[in-house]
Order: sequence, then structure tokens, then C-alpha cells
Amino acid sequence: MSPSHLPPTTAELLPLLYHHCRILFSGSRLPSHDHNHHLRVWNYVTDLLCELSENGNVVTDNEIRQLMIAVFFHDAGLTRTLDISHGLESRKLCQDFLDKNPVLSQAGAAAALHAIEFHDLKEALPDSDESPGMDILKVLTVCDDADAYGSVGILRYAEIYLLRGIGTGMLAEKVLKNMAHRFDFLSSQEWIPGNFFRKHQERHRYAAGFYKSLQRSIASGKKDPVGLKIIETYMDQVYYGTSGFGEFAGMLMKSSCRETGIFGRELSAELEQKRQLFPGRDIC
Repeated sequence: MSPSHLPPTTAELLPLLYHHCRILFSGSRLPSHDHNHHLRVWNYVTDLLCELSENGNVVTDNEIRQLMIAVFFHDAGLTRTLDISHGLESRKLCQDFLDKNPVLSQAGAAAALHAIEFHDLKEALPDSDESPGMDILKVLTVCDDADAYGSVGILRYAEIYLLRGIGTGMLAEKVLKNMAHRFDFLSSQEWIPGNFFRKHQERHRYAAGFYKSLQRSIASGKKDPVGLKIIETYMDQVYYGTSGFGEFAGMLMKSSCRETGIFGRELSAELEQKRQLFPGRDIC
């Protein structure tokens, strides 16, 4: 087999998939789930794989390739629909990409396609037909969920739920229910290394604490809760406006409101960690 017909290495595949994902989202205004979200999820995957490797788990090149394909297509279907069926739409977009780049599927892409379609099922993940080895679907699900925690996760939840028609009065309740399902799934995965689990357990507590505080404020009839103001400002400046996550964080840090400023600093710190991991990428 000639070099031109060999599957690309993971180092070659990352910019290819990232660029294609960016193109897919170029016609859709969805800051919460765009190419940057997919890159952050890949960051969590690499972190998890490193910890698994340190614990003696062997990951094959083909498994890494399938994980990368799954990561960079899992939410691509949101460019077509915002509902739960986006997983199937994402799979179709990935299949179209593979059909145009057959060298990528020479080693088989069934596990990646399966993971893409079913990644958003948080309660009962279907079994894959793949042979024993790394469970691509579970790894994708765990790492996708990781991006729903922390300050970034708070904003991602708000954006997608508001776009799905959930009003601000029910937002916290809906988010907390979904977040609990995600964390229950994470907690049930005994194969996850302790360091990885504890890191995201803390990020889960932070995001859940934000929405529990918002829920209490709304229930008590408090006027203009800080959490709701942050969300409304995000939708105005980022979703409907032209600011990125980084610019939004900078704006919050200048606020005269102490709680708003603290959230802005937390968001800025989280984004900075991603920039250090991916120099030259437009993580925002």
C-alpha cells in the first residue's frame, strides 16, 4: 500500500477533523456546541487516555483514530436539528465525510459511527457490535459530559436549553436533572481513573451549585438573580452578539457586581487552561 493510501496519523488527523468541524458550524450560530466544544472534548479524551495509559491500559492506534472521528462529529448534527435526534444527523454527516475520505475507514469506523449516534443517551447506552476493546461510546459520553461541567458548562446548558424553548423559570430544574443523569453515569464507570473522576466531580459541584443557587433565587421571588443576569448577558453578547467566550469573560471581570466578577475570573481561568493545551487554536 502506497503512503498516500495509508490512514493519516493522529497528528495529521486532528487538524483535518478540526478544520472540517469548523466548516460545518460556520453557517450555524451555536457557540455552546461548535468546533471549540469538539476540541475541548478531545482535550478531555486525551487527558483520560493518558491516565488510563499510566494505569497500564493499552489503547491502539485504531481506537484513537475512531475516538477522534467520534469526537469531532458527535454534535455536528446540531447544525441540522437541536433536538435529541441530532446524534443520528451527526452520524449521517460523519458517514458522508468518510465516503469522501475512504482511507479513514479502512480500519473500520463502525464504533465511531455507533458512538456518534448514541452519545446523548445518558441512561441506557446500547451495546456496540464491535469486538472487545475500548468502548468508544462510553469514552465519548464521559468526555462530552465533562464539558457540561465548570463555568463553560453552565453557559452551554443555558444556551442550548433556551434555544430548545425551555423558559428561564424552568431552566435550573431542567439543567439540574440532566446534570444529575450525567454525573450518575460518570460515577457508575468503575474503569475511570480516580484523578480524572475527582477533577470532574469538582467541576460538576461548581456547575450544579450555580444552578441550585439560581433555582433558590427564582423560587424565593428574588428580583434579577445574578445567575440569570449572567445567562441573559451571555445570550445577548455571545449568542446574539459577536463576542466569544473569552471576550465575555473579560467583560464579566469588569463588572461592579462581586459575584459576576468571580464568575468571569473562573471562566477566564478555565479557558486559559485550554489555550495552553492547544496553542494556536482559537479556543474561546
